Amino acid sequence: MRMRCAAHLQRNIEPTTKSLFAPRSVPTKKLKPGMSVSSSASSNGPSLSSHLNLNPLPGGGDDDDDGTPPCSSTYHFGRIAEDIDLSRASLSARPALQREIVKAVYEHGLIVFRNQAHLSPRDEVAFAELFTHQPDDADVSYTGGAGTQHRLPDHPSVALVGSYRVHDFYGLTASSPGVYGHWHPDQRAWHCDGLADTHPPPDLTTMRCIKTPSIGGETLFASSVRAAELLPTELLVDEFGMHPEDVRVNYKLFDKYKIAREGTHLEEAEGAKGETREGGWDVNLSGGTSVPLVIRERHTGRKSMVGTYHVASIVSSSNSCSLKKKSLGFRDANAYLAKAWKPGLSEENVYKHRWRVGDLAAWSNRLVIHTATSTKAYDGQERLHTRIRMRSLEEDAPIPWKIQSS
Repeated sequence: MRMRCAAHLQRNIEPTTKSLFAPRSVPTKKLKPGMSVSSSASSNGPSLSSHLNLNPLPGGGDDDDDGTPPCSSTYHFGRIAEDIDLSRASLSARPALQREIVKAVYEHGLIVFRNQAHLSPRDEVAFAELFTHQPDDADVSYTGGAGTQHRLPDHPSVALVGSYRVHDFYGLTASSPGVYGHWHPDQRAWHCDGLADTHPPPDLTTMRCIKTPSIGGETLFASSVRAAELLPTELLVDEFGMHPEDVRVNYKLFDKYKIAREGTHLEEAEGAKGETREGGWDVNLSGGTSVPLVIRERHTGRKSMVGTYHVASIVSSSNSCSLKKKSLGFRDANAYLAKAWKPGLSEENVYKHRWRVGDLAAWSNRLVIHTATSTKAYDGQERLHTRIRMRSLEEDAPIPWKIQSS
């Protein structure tokens, strides 16, 4: 029997950053055309609800027949918000709603806000700045990661992703064929944003759908909290001599690499993106990063995992003499992480988001891992999203679940 997602026990979660929306109050009578103050969304935009009403992700109930696996009732994961206007003009007058939104993202990991087609890039940046970020982020820390992406000239925190051609889109004229055209339809590339070349890596990511193809173009999400619950600890200790709670993973943006089909690790790699002047302008740390595999999410205290497929090696922080190894090279490290992530990314734990124009998805990279899908399904059609991901404050960097004694 399919079960609906059950909300976790309510927690007293307060945002760690103050609102950066303009302090002035905006009267509710100044609505955009087509918007109303009713309790339901209009055809042209969302209503001005002052309360966050959340529903389970699609595929979470008995009456859903779209083939999406149901959400488990044993862990928090994802919600849909229908009747909220995320524009600066709307949220600036609703500080309580701002706090409720931040709490909801950390409570559920992923929130999809419907009907946000009217937002401007400035609105999107203001929304993202409700969450942990560094003030100079737009100038120094955005990268395209595995693939270079265009940024809006007047809003450099906002990048365009997808397969598209734009003319004077907020000052940008550019085109992109996308970066996944050569992928097999079942290829995955699971990752938490910025983990391989940014310190501290982004906590929040937002993506807003501007244009979506008639078929394909989905983004897959999974709960990293669930993945931590399902870690095959005994298998990993027996086979590799390392407890996952002791593991730190060394990541690196390789110049050339082959991703395993399941998308959790690499099969081969060489070089480093960013080693040359020509290829290094959009890489923060060409030498890579070192990040704990199992973390304690700061806002909720939950045990979770973070990761990306850009795996270089693994080291253990354990002082125990009973464990066999202190480090794993490229091949063994990738094999370790393939087995570590496999249970949490099994089909029943994955949510496939079918984008609608106007969707804005906001998720915590400490609680949710995601992957794009192949562009082959919509060859010849356009897919365009805006995306924001900004470095977190240092205190919001991933911290290990287990604190080692000195």
